[in-house]
Amino acid sequence: MRYQETRAVVLGSRPLGEADRIIVLFARELGRVDAVVKGVRRTKSRWGGRLEPFNICDLVLFQGRSLFTVTQAQLVAVFPRLREDRAALGVAAVACEATAGLFAEHEPHERVYNLLRSALREADAGVAGPAIRAPLLVGVVVKLLHEAGYLPVLDRCASCGGSGLALAFSAARGGLVCERCLAEGVPITPEAIEDLRQSVERPLAELRELPAAEHVEEALKHVHNLYSYHTGGRLKALRFARG
Repeated sequence: MRYQETRAVVLGSRPLGEADRIIVLFARELGRVDAVVKGVRRTKSRWGGRLEPFNICDLVLFQGRSLFTVTQAQLVAVFPRLREDRAALGVAAVACEATAGLFAEHEPHERVYNLLRSALREADAGVAGPAIRAPLLVGVVVKLLHEAGYLPVLDRCASCGGSGLALAFSAARGGLVCERCLAEGVPITPEAIEDLRQSVERPLAELRELPAAEHVEEALKHVHNLYSYHTGGRLKALRFARG
């Protein structure tokens, strides 16, 4: 079937030639895909603002030899606060970048689509304090790591499997390590450990209501190291989230 109907979150975009763009999508039925949008950079483009990052759209895509082409787009949801509030925008930008980095193209994953949609909705509801210290942001990244198969080990030593006191976090081992395996990780505070556990156990709506704190930023640092270990990249949007 050359034409495919799907609902998708627009993760980002990049220029193509003088008038076109390639948009990166996470589609409910298709997973992560790239699609060409013809003429979108022209002043009188028929697409308007429908295909901007963070929007959710119903799309009709034409399957070409290497890329899809967008033939129809209907706006389903737009999150206006993400373009007005720096903290909300920071959460949304990290969520979309992490999704693009963790999941391969053309692998349908409806749970990830639903998680990303929820993350954008919660960010749009408001984020207290800078994004880098928001429990919501840690929760989004941890839950995406979980869906990708990289949930951090938080209930035992990720190195020896023991139940000793956790004093460090090791990205290479995949989670907390005990005092005997301390040399394999980076020191972590009890407060940051609790933040990591809450990010796994609590839904995003509850995490959004928790106050911003310095130890949350520490927890995010360890989660980011885990992301980098598995993807080989760093989340560039975190630099914006620190503002």
